[in-house]
Amino acid sequence: MAKKVNVGIIGLGWPGREHLKGYKQSSRARVVAVCDMNSDIAHQQAEEHDIAQIYADHRKMLKEADIDAVSVCLPNYLHAPVTLDALRAGKHVICEKPPALDARQARKMAETAKAGGLTLMYALCQRFSGAAQLAKDYIDKGDLGEIYCGRAVYHRRRGIPMGAGSWFVDKKRSGGGALIDIGVHALDCAWWLMGTPKPVSVSGSTYHKFQHLVPKGTNFDVDDSAFALIKFDNEATLILECSWALNLPGGSAIQVAGTKGGTELSPMTFFLERDGIQLDVTPQVPQTDSFAGQTNHFVECIQQRKTPIMSAEHGVQLMQMLDGIYKSSATGREVRISR
Repeated sequence: MAKKVNVGIIGLGWPGREHLKGYKQSSRARVVAVCDMNSDIAHQQAEEHDIAQIYADHRKMLKEADIDAVSVCLPNYLHAPVTLDALRAGKHVICEKPPALDARQARKMAETAKAGGLTLMYALCQRFSGAAQLAKDYIDKGDLGEIYCGRAVYHRRRGIPMGAGSWFVDKKRSGGGALIDIGVHALDCAWWLMGTPKPVSVSGSTYHKFQHLVPKGTNFDVDDSAFALIKFDNEATLILECSWALNLPGGSAIQVAGTKGGTELSPMTFFLERDGIQLDVTPQVPQTDSFAGQTNHFVECIQQRKTPIMSAEHGVQLMQMLDGIYKSSATGREVRISR
């Protein structure tokens, strides 16, 4: 049996605590250190989960703690620098979404991981939902035929996050708004179901219409909604919609269609045709813990030295699509994505 992977958690907000609980469900990993600038939270989590090593500085943890890997669960602007610190210290990394503030940072992260022979994975938990896993199995078996179009939607009617110091709505620290925060989840899941084809062009628009919903004096310079059309090298097309605030009902939808059938994840349905008869099939969806699924996959990739399903290169391409949407909105033109 492979040696257990010793893990450190950097950042103990909600995502970090979910990562911690995911590792606790694994027989192949153990969390031996936690790091957070908030001493009360760090000590509370360490006590609750019987973790001996507590740090306020991730650099000290990387140097002193007996760890093989880390979860980076911090605000967006810290993803790249802390991930690079960990990779340069010889640690495998799973980093929360979005991969970085832009594709340039994501490329540097990927190159550093490759140079060190280390696993770099991004935490996009929707890939690990029961519905997504079931749909992916059908697609990979060819049951839906050639997948050529998709639709990814994640709308909140009202739901602008702020975060400590209002970092969510400050472009320098967040990289963007609704698009990079929740749109990234919908985009990534649909793109994965479509087979992660290489993006070649993007047309998009972002909007900033709900300044009045944030406290006065807040630096709110990001998008509260975004809409885009993405084309891929296999001629497939994906439509993306997302919002933190929109005067329409909130909700999400992941849909993909192929030459033999289609699927949507919520409610889980397969749209098929047999002998000229159209069939809507609603299967029993396996119950899964998405966070436990992704942390378990991360550990498995480290132990078996295999590429994660959300790889470092996927992180680069995902950021290229997000960057392209922002650039298209700013210029009013379609943006070509270089390979």
